[in-house]
Amino acid sequence: WEALVDPVLVEGWLHPSARLVEGTTPVEFREPDDPAAPAVLEVVSPAFGAVRVVLDRIPEGTRGEGTHVVLTVSDEWGRRSDREALWALRLEQLADLVRGHPVDWAGWPALHHREGEAARSEAAHRAAR
Repeated sequence: WEALVDPVLVEGWLHPSARLVEGTTPVEFREPDDPAAPAVLEVVSPAFGAVRVVLDRIPEGTRGEGTHVVLTVSDEWGRRSDREALWALRLEQLADLVRGHPVDWAGWPALHHREGEAARSEAAHRAAR
């Protein structure tokens, strides 16, 4: 949860200049009182479109429990395959962050040239808001 909403942690997986919850409207958080219920974050972001993240605890993982993440992102700008590839990479980066390995953004362009090109292409095709 904190990796989705804390700006410092978001820098470790999404991008230092990107935020899911800052500068977006509307934002809806549902962090339940019951630990068995899923936590939900829903935002409409100028950078990412409509994003819905559901975090559900599962009885697995190295510490006895894990988190099942369901991500739903709008496809209002088209280019679905590019968006899927970018979010798959972002989720891998999120998984690395929660294991203590934030993204090395200085080395990222060399390692992910294709994804960087897709991100620039995606940004160029976004409708003006």
